Amino acid sequence: MKTLTLLILLGTTCATAQDSLRTIEGFSSGGESTFRRTVATGTIAGTLCLSLIWSFDEWWKGEAQPFHFFSEGWFNDYSLGIDKVGHAFTSYFYFHTYRNIMLWGGYDESTALWLGAGAAAFFALCVEIGDGFSPFGFSHEDFLSNLAGLGFGILQTQVPFMRNFNLKWSYIPESGDAHAQHFTRFYDAHTYWLTANMHELLPTSWNKYWPEFLQLAVGYSVSDHQTKREGVIGFDFNLEVFPAPNDDVLLLQKTVNMIHIPAPAVKFTEGRQPRYYLFHTN
Repeated sequence: MKTLTLLILLGTTCATAQDSLRTIEGFSSGGESTFRRTVATGTIAGTLCLSLIWSFDEWWKGEAQPFHFFSEGWFNDYSLGIDKVGHAFTSYFYFHTYRNIMLWGGYDESTALWLGAGAAAFFALCVEIGDGFSPFGFSHEDFLSNLAGLGFGILQTQVPFMRNFNLKWSYIPESGDAHAQHFTRFYDAHTYWLTANMHELLPTSWNKYWPEFLQLAVGYSVSDHQTKREGVIGFDFNLEVFPAPNDDVLLLQKTVNMIHIPAPAVKFTEGRQPRYYLFHTN
């Protein structure tokens, strides 16, 4: 974002005025707010620190061991792969959230991209190093999954067509579940989704019949203490099609839009008949 300067030439004034009318993915790019930049920078630094403190308390506290590596496998071993999908989504979520916060704060597009990616990668690496000093061990599968989610997020910023496909997450534990507060451990309540914006993907002659806010979604989850795989096919709601009155609402809208809202779906679980939901939760 360019800083407004004193009027020296009329041409310079016009160029600056035109820049103030541009937007970056909906966020206004005109004018510079030191306050918003400070809030954005502090929010990212604060959430990174709090995330690492929470990770220590949740996973590593009292579990110190010499640093070591451990191979968990992919989709046939630990948690049937739901953990790997979770790692990918975590980096995807952190990247987009940090990038959007920086755009909200007035950072230029390039800075928001690379600092957002760097912060997400830094957190993922710190978590794996922390695991390396715990009974879990440094898992290259986990770290590669994080990089895959981060890479997909970056790809979306560079290739507009890829924005028609998004990762989302839903977590709704069963009522009274004792594991609800330790959500990173209770995988049975997680579902990870890949959504498709059919309104944009369908031919022009057809897309007028498909509501702009409605998307198709396929999800992956596990059940019975991570012993059965589950596939889900259903709908998803694209909140970003609704106009946001200002940057604050837009930031909230983009963040919440990475969470899957309960919608009609069909679930397929290994060894069971398909189940139909008017509002799929978990």
